[in-house]
Amino acid sequence: MQKTLFGKLSTNEEIYSYRLENSEIYAEIITYGAIIKSFGRIGSHNVVGSFDTLEDYLADNSFQGAIIGRVANRIENARFTIDGIEYNLTKNNGENCLHGGEGFNTKLWTVETATNTSLTLSYYSADGESGFPGGLKVLVTYSLIESALVIDYKAYPEKKTPIALTNHAYFNLLGMGGNIYSHEMCIYADRYTAVNDSRVPTGKYPLVEGTEFDFRTPRLIGEAIEGGFRGYDHNFKLCPTEFKKFLGKELGLAVKASAGGLTMLAYTDMRDLLLFTSNVIAENAPDFAGGVKRIVHGAFCLEAQTEPNAVNRGQTIYGNGEVYTQTTVYELIEN
Repeated sequence: MQKTLFGKLSTNEEIYSYRLENSEIYAEIITYGAIIKSFGRIGSHNVVGSFDTLEDYLADNSFQGAIIGRVANRIENARFTIDGIEYNLTKNNGENCLHGGEGFNTKLWTVETATNTSLTLSYYSADGESGFPGGLKVLVTYSLIESALVIDYKAYPEKKTPIALTNHAYFNLLGMGGNIYSHEMCIYADRYTAVNDSRVPTGKYPLVEGTEFDFRTPRLIGEAIEGGFRGYDHNFKLCPTEFKKFLGKELGLAVKASAGGLTMLAYTDMRDLLLFTSNVIAENAPDFAGGVKRIVHGAFCLEAQTEPNAVNRGQTIYGNGEVYTQTTVYELIEN
């Protein structure tokens, strides 16, 4: 395990990078946002979007590689009610709260344990942070197990609060710089979540059959996009039929993606997964590492999650003494 000073915040707090490695894969994690800075096969290219400097991460607003919380995705009108009490959140996506407002992606995480193949980080979210009730301790462990990067989440609330965590890595199996149209993908889901103009779920779950959302058999990502479809920012309702055990848990195979001699398999114990295809790049977005220009449809995200706005349907709420858990795996193998 290599520990390196990556930069300093304006508060003079130090941000470190930790490189994990085994005989098959490597991953680099930084303590700002618990971000995955790199991930790839040993001796091969990085398959996640990353920046050269801490300043670029601070300037970026696309959540590159970060842990997302306290609640991933959108909360409609940036408010919800628990036990008759309304909580108002930070608005950062029109009238909605996206990815926790001033979320975990912007926080300094503490390293709890570190080995050559595993890193556990923690963050304490105070009562009232971005409007959320109750203190919350979060633990995230990144582990390398053979060809798999395993992300294991645990969260401990001090009072009733919504919890829905995910990771927001951007992937391109060919390396950053070109588009993802030639990536072949399967998503093991038979329905998707319909959304309104604000990308908030409508409560309807159409079948994917016969639509741009049908990835039940291998299909090029670019097929629909090059045919005029804007791109994906949609939640899929998973129905896996294959399972694999990681850390003693049976996880369902959610996604299989292939390009350039590499295949990535995404496993999770979540019932939902959002596919995002980098449909917009901010005007002043920093370049990727090495000066690589960022382009629309230059990467995809596989965000295993709780369905957006679930808190306003009385879901994903945890109380004192309950523990939130989630495990998601990205396995990277050579074809």
